[in-house]
Amino acid sequence: MASTSKFAGKATLLVDQQGPEPTMQYNKFKLVVMEGPEAGKEYVLDKERVSIGSQADNDVVIPHETVSRHHCEILVDERGHRIRDLVSTNGTDVEGCRIVEGFLHPGARIGIGEVVLLFHLLQEKVEVPLSPYNSFGQMLGRSLRMRALFHLAERVSSRDTTVLISGETGTGKGLLAEEIHLHSPRHDKSLVVVDCSTIPTHLMESELFGHVKGAFTGAVATREGAFQQAHGGTIFFDEIGELPPPLQPKLLRVLEKREVKPVGQTSTVPVDVRIIAATNRNLKSEVAAGRFREDLFFRLSVFEFKLPPLRERKEDIPLLAKEFLRAICGDPKRRLGSDAIRYLSSHQWPGNVRELHNVIERAVHLVDDQTINAPSLMATSLTGVGPAPDSGSWGGRGKYSFVEAREMAEREYLIDLLRRHDFNVSAAAKTAGIHRQSLHRLLRKHKLSARELEQEASEA
Repeated sequence: MASTSKFAGKATLLVDQQGPEPTMQYNKFKLVVMEGPEAGKEYVLDKERVSIGSQADNDVVIPHETVSRHHCEILVDERGHRIRDLVSTNGTDVEGCRIVEGFLHPGARIGIGEVVLLFHLLQEKVEVPLSPYNSFGQMLGRSLRMRALFHLAERVSSRDTTVLISGETGTGKGLLAEEIHLHSPRHDKSLVVVDCSTIPTHLMESELFGHVKGAFTGAVATREGAFQQAHGGTIFFDEIGELPPPLQPKLLRVLEKREVKPVGQTSTVPVDVRIIAATNRNLKSEVAAGRFREDLFFRLSVFEFKLPPLRERKEDIPLLAKEFLRAICGDPKRRLGSDAIRYLSSHQWPGNVRELHNVIERAVHLVDDQTINAPSLMATSLTGVGPAPDSGSWGGRGKYSFVEAREMAEREYLIDLLRRHDFNVSAAAKTAGIHRQSLHRLLRKHKLSARELEQEASEA
């Protein structure tokens, strides 16, 4: 077993700007099962993000009843190896102390339910090339994780290969797909987007492969499908995890044979397209659950990009916020105060980059000051503007603390948001720039129910 004391206190991640291209380096690490099933088993790991849990799609699989399916994860950043509990049932401990998030020191004992792991920092390093730029087309980021992603995107774009992009809602999956297309030899041809989450199941086959006149009721004319429309260019499957199971083998055949058969036609049509797919689901989990074909997953994930959530690359927030401000208002004199930048950087951003963009856009339209400061942002960023409970204007809130006023405004914003979308939570979440589950959490926080609000509206 490797000694770890000599590495204690040393930087985990280093950046080398010398040579033909910059790189980042970080230490490999080892997890040893000390207590629990498979005691003595060792995992040597070289990834920036390592998932631990009982489900088979984890990097470290711990088959024990006290271990959640996705229990915790270890992430490498500039400050060290960071462990984060993933809202597990039985919690995560470090040296006997329950943690939500914290850094690991060499030799740390990690409690995963009733299983104990020992963390060892190894001497061997992983070297990852970085882009020298803080952008890839319209995508921005000076963080090391984004610069590593940009480097890979720069290389992959020129190669006519299939790409899978994963990440939470609002992280920029669609923008990355667009930039890969624009940086590819197919840039002068069409980029056709297929949103698998919005097309009705009974129309999906026709949307993808086309149909001939009379193929079904309502087919009054022959129509090309998405593959034929994208011929010579790129087809982008957004939310590929939503593709209905009956269509998955048909898509697999297209990927293998590069030909489609329109609905109602006996012959096939050759297609020349590049495939890019995106999902906010864990497709490995979907495969394990039997909801997504394993062979289709492997066909799609030749190159996989994992976009980090904004909360994991907060050093990018100032760059993004200032660029959004410039692009939205077009006034070079408008600026964000230093307190506003600190406020933005302190937020967890459940809606990711899309939410940050929405916050800046609301501030541009609602704040008249040349410099947008933190109080102005706090009044407009996570809340809406609506009448106070005891007044027809915001002025009536002067008798409340700022936190109380903000909570009241947030509640009113949620109510108004749902009303404007006929109490459809998914549509409301899309407008708000946050994930549907994040909106549900906010509703629970304020003891609101879309169904009850809808009922009250119908009775009014």
